[in-house]
This record gives sequence, C-alpha cells and structure tokens, in this order.
Amino acid sequence: MHDRSASVGWAQYTAFGLRIASELKLPELIRSSSGMVEDVVIRQADLTAWSDRLEQTNFVMQGERFMFQIPGTAIYAVREGKEIEVCIHSGADMETVRLFVLGTCMGVLLMQRRILPIHGSAIVIGGKAYAFVGESGTGKSTLAAAFRQAGYQMVSDDVIAVKTTASAPIVYPAYPQQKLGLDSLLQLETLQGNKHVRSPKNRLVLTDGNPAMPQYGDLRKLTGELNKYAVPIVDEFYNEPLPLAGVFELVAEAHSRKLQCEGEIPAVTEQSLNVLECLHTLLLHTYRRVTIPRMGLGEWYFGTSAQMARKVEGWRLLRNSSAFTASEIVQRVLELIHKEEDSYGSH
Repeated sequence: MHDRSASVGWAQYTAFGLRIASELKLPELIRSSSGMVEDVVIRQADLTAWSDRLEQTNFVMQGERFMFQIPGTAIYAVREGKEIEVCIHSGADMETVRLFVLGTCMGVLLMQRRILPIHGSAIVIGGKAYAFVGESGTGKSTLAAAFRQAGYQMVSDDVIAVKTTASAPIVYPAYPQQKLGLDSLLQLETLQGNKHVRSPKNRLVLTDGNPAMPQYGDLRKLTGELNKYAVPIVDEFYNEPLPLAGVFELVAEAHSRKLQCEGEIPAVTEQSLNVLECLHTLLLHTYRRVTIPRMGLGEWYFGTSAQMARKVEGWRLLRNSSAFTASEIVQRVLELIHKEEDSYGSH
C-alpha cells in the first residue's frame, strides 16, 4: 500500500494492533506519529452506483469488497482487510458515520485479516486479558466499568480483536472509549462507597444535565444509540497486546419475587465451561457473525474459535437480573482467577 501520511488533511491512528491512515477524522482513536506506512486506509469514495442494490439486501459481496448501507448515513465498503471506503449521505450525522466505521466496518476488516472479533469487553487482570461476553442487556459494559472503577485497565469495549498464535490467543487493544447506558452510569455511582473502588478525582455532569460517573471530561451522548454515552477511558486504557487467558459469559436470570423476599437468591453464581461449551460461547458471541458465511470464512472461523477454546479458561456467570450486582461480580471474578492461578502454581 502507499504511504498516505503526507496527504493533506489525512490523519494517522492506531487501533486493534493496526496502523490506520484516515481521510475521516476519528477522534475516538489514538493518534500516531506521521510518516508511518499504514496497514489500513479509510477514505471517502463515490459508491452511489450500489444504492439500489443495497436497498434490497443487508449487505453485498462484490469481489473482495464487503458492502452495506445505513439509510440516511452512508454506504460502506471494506476490502481485503486493507481499505474502508465511505460514501457519506447528504446531511448525515458524522458521529453515526464513525460509529459504523469503528463498529461493523472494523469487525469485517478484522475478519478479512483473519483476526477474530469477539463482541464484549476485555479487562487486564494480572498481566492478562479477560473477555466478558453476553447478550445485550446482561451488563458486560457495566461490569467492565466497575472493574475500571476498581483500578483495572480496559483493553477493549464492544469489539475485542483476538489473533491466535501457537502459544496463546493475543488480544490487540481497541481505543480508549466505552459506551455506557444512562442506567449503568447512575448505578455505578452507588459503587463509590465500595472498598474496591478508587476515589474519584472529580465529579462530572452529562452534557444533557444528568449526573455522571466520575471521569475526566464531559460525557457525549451517542447519536443513533438509545440513551448511551461515550465515556473516555484514556487513563484506564491499556495500549499493548496481551494474551487472552479467560472468557466470562454473563447471563441475567429473572427470579420470582417470593424467593427474592426470602433472601435465597445469590447475587451471582458461576459454572466452569469445558472446551466444547467454551467453543459454543465464542461462536455465539462473535461480532457480526452473520456475515461470515457470505465472506467464505466459515472454515477459518470454526478452526480459529476451536483453537482458542482449547487455550483459554471459560466460565458462565449467572447474575440476578433484579439487582445491580457489578461489585459482587468483580469480587467473584477476581476470586475465580486467583483460584485458577493458584491451582496452576501447585502443579
């Protein structure tokens, strides 16, 4: 590829272990030094010839290009793991345009580069990365934020980029931002009295006047995301590759009011996953997995997931959906990890 660093108006970034040269400004990403030779180019292009066809289907494979359209926002094309083309619709909101560049486009690009994107959040514990996955609403981002409040650094939120190696799967850091819902932000305020939580440097306010969790800048509401805010995590972001040591699947369980009143429901219980169960969890929580068959990556996808499942520990965490259990889960996760480390150390 050509060095675009000298192009007027282009900016250089790093994310997901990749050097990125972009015609679009991407303030969410970490800037890198100019003069680099990029791995990925993000540029504007005229893709309007594909509008009619893309209106009839979710996405199109055109040779090596994966193409999709978000009505009122943009047409996107991702090619060979090297290039993202964006055709921005007139009047489109640029935050929404970037949301799909850093989300769906990046997930597809990672798969084209044979890097597995897992849908979840990743935290650094004891020099290793641990992934937290689960269906929407199970609390994985809230849990990751609770770990940050407890002094642990985050590697990724939403898209976890993992590459398999002979020794261990490696997680590549994404970028220093987390997406959190208003309910989570307000609930996290209640953790401030917890012994595991650091004292905040200052208290902030959301840009629409709602109270916010302690951070270091105003929180911006994400366009196109229902009641979600962009939380900067520069001070809590770990920007180096790490081995993936474990995967925790969060499952929210509803319990009867009678049992809750009797106090018989623990905040969280865990189940250890065997290799097949861990494989199923990885397959279930792969980012944008519905695109894989059309991209012809089914064999690679299954093989990579199976290799990963054999090399990491897996747990399922069943949490009481009627209560805010983030602090209890943080403590339980740390206990499980330390117990696992102790058992390995005894052999």
